[in-house]
Amino acid sequence: MNIYIKRLSYLFLSLTLLLSACDAEESLTITSPEAEFVLDTPGISNIFLNFALPNNPAFTITWSDEVNTGATYDVEMSLDADFASPIVLGTTEKNNFSMTVDNLNTVLNNANVKSFLPTPIFLRLNTGTAVSNVILFQVSKYAVEMPTVTGPDSSTGIVLSDVDPDLVATTVTWEDPEITSTSSIEISYELQMVSSGAGFNNPVILGNTSELSLDLKHGELNTFVLDNGGTAGTASDFDFRIKATAKTAAGDLFRTSDAITLTITPYDVALPPALYVVGAGAVDAGWGWTSPVELLLQGKTYSGNIKLSPDNGGNFRFFTDKTLEWASPSYNFPYFSDRGYTIDSNFENANDGDSNFLFTGTAGEYFLEIDTEAETITLGPAVVGPNCNFDQLWVVGAGAVDAGWGWSNPIQISCTGTGVYEGNINLTNDAFRFFSDRTLEWGSPSFNYPYYENAGYTIDARLENASDGDSNFKFNGTPGQYGLTIDDVNKTITLSDPIKLCEFDQLWLVGAGVPDAGWGWTSPVALPCTGAGVYSGQVTFANDAFRFFTDRTLEWSSTSYNFPYFENEGYTIDANFENASDGDSNLKFVGTAGTYTLTIDTVNKTIVLN
Repeated sequence: MNIYIKRLSYLFLSLTLLLSACDAEESLTITSPEAEFVLDTPGISNIFLNFALPNNPAFTITWSDEVNTGATYDVEMSLDADFASPIVLGTTEKNNFSMTVDNLNTVLNNANVKSFLPTPIFLRLNTGTAVSNVILFQVSKYAVEMPTVTGPDSSTGIVLSDVDPDLVATTVTWEDPEITSTSSIEISYELQMVSSGAGFNNPVILGNTSELSLDLKHGELNTFVLDNGGTAGTASDFDFRIKATAKTAAGDLFRTSDAITLTITPYDVALPPALYVVGAGAVDAGWGWTSPVELLLQGKTYSGNIKLSPDNGGNFRFFTDKTLEWASPSYNFPYFSDRGYTIDSNFENANDGDSNFLFTGTAGEYFLEIDTEAETITLGPAVVGPNCNFDQLWVVGAGAVDAGWGWSNPIQISCTGTGVYEGNINLTNDAFRFFSDRTLEWGSPSFNYPYYENAGYTIDARLENASDGDSNFKFNGTPGQYGLTIDDVNKTITLSDPIKLCEFDQLWLVGAGVPDAGWGWTSPVALPCTGAGVYSGQVTFANDAFRFFTDRTLEWSSTSYNFPYFENEGYTIDANFENASDGDSNLKFVGTAGTYTLTIDTVNKTIVLN
């Protein structure tokens, strides 16, 4: 019985499932997706166009089209999402499209897109009857348009002046049409100059800036012009251009402007070897060319003794070439004052027809110095004896055998004349250098080989550049004792046989007329040899007698020189000295007691007190 019941249950269940299945089949609806025309979203959205790889793809886009069978696609670009003015990048029948870096950069440039600035561009496909969806890229293009010089124009003539070298002579300006203040990379500009027509293979660089202008000062432009073919006082043409450099991740991108041509007249920076003073204020000269007063150039300084007077007008002027006489270039008071010189208070503008100098001080002999580097004109007491920028130069270095690289025994090269240093030196094949101040030791100003070479000196062939860290001198000749002469006027450095400077290293003064010494040997006063046959130094005198001795160690046994000795040798003796007419016929000082510079010149046979 149970078996029949179970079988009936299975029968009812089967009928139920069958009926349910029939109901489900009647309600099921199968649908197909709509046909699509879709431009695929790219994997990247930022594009940096690399100028170094112009033929590489800038981008590749793909799409699927189930709507337009066999269509031809215009790939359109727009700078706005509305595609108000679409630009066709290309046409294809495929379902992908690529564009090179160079081609896309050109399209963007033609659309006036600024360089090095992320710019949104919108892309879509257009079949003529259907338009795809829009995708977006951020693109940074590189610059291709050249900068343009806007001023000055090529008709400009520039006459440079040394009145104020720091004054701006001209300002070069330019435009860079593709660059804005929001550009994402650094742009620098280089102003280049060459002689007109020479080409820019090896240009002179006048300056660098990130701005769109560059000032050129009179002094710096004058240097550039003279160093690159210009002639002082002569107008010459020079070409200028701008080189723009963009520092990108792909490297430096260079662009250059068209050149402009400027006519430039430089001024002369070479100092004449001497200045000549002519005028009533210069007593020994007067307004004529028979005896102009000569001021020689040493380094950057003109100097010399001159007798000045305020009488007869007291005016004078400086000239550069006595052979030309009145046709010579000349320098009056405004010439120096306009250039910022500090001028001694004894001088002023004469305010005559030529604006000459006017001397307003006390008539007398002075030492006149014109320092073109410090820009000063000064008067001081007349200099007796040699006149140099320094009393002596000091030689230190392994090449100077008796000195070495230390300050125990530097070699003294003394001033022996106007701008001339002379001394003897034991040289070996090694380096050395000149110093001006022994007391400062290594802190002293020093003068190496390039210092003299660059100043135009003719240097003895046995001396060369050591090419060490300090570019010292190096002796390459036969080791031994030499005479060394440095002539700052004629600009020569020469080696010779040893020089006989003086018979003695110094003379010694002893006597009551020299209070610091007195008649004893505890503290005789030394008068050192300062040049070829010249003894000179400061001595304090009193109205009494004294005598010269040659050897302090011998004391009273030393050879000595009294008044008749010099008189009989034909010396011209300063009027402040006379024969003491004592038992030894000593010299006697008869002037105003005080400290003086005493100079005995055994060559010219003079004894001078100043």
